[in-house]
Amino acid sequence: MNYMQLSPVALSLLLAAALGWAALEHGAAGFILMGVFLAIGLVIGRMVDGRIDARKFWDLLTGRRSSS
Repeated sequence: MNYMQLSPVALSLLLAAALGWAALEHGAAGFILMGVFLAIGLVIGRMVDGRIDARKFWDLLTGRRSSS
């Protein structure tokens, strides 16, 4: 049988959505948490997929800039 293969980005988004839905069931801040989980899942999925360089992303978050 031929199973549909999900890209790492799609798989990460599905996992983040499941976690976000669980958070949504437990309070009013769940909607915001769902968005945060989706964003984290997207970033992790793109890092695994190779679309985002983890070191450059961390430098962006910490405010570091390269001189070159």
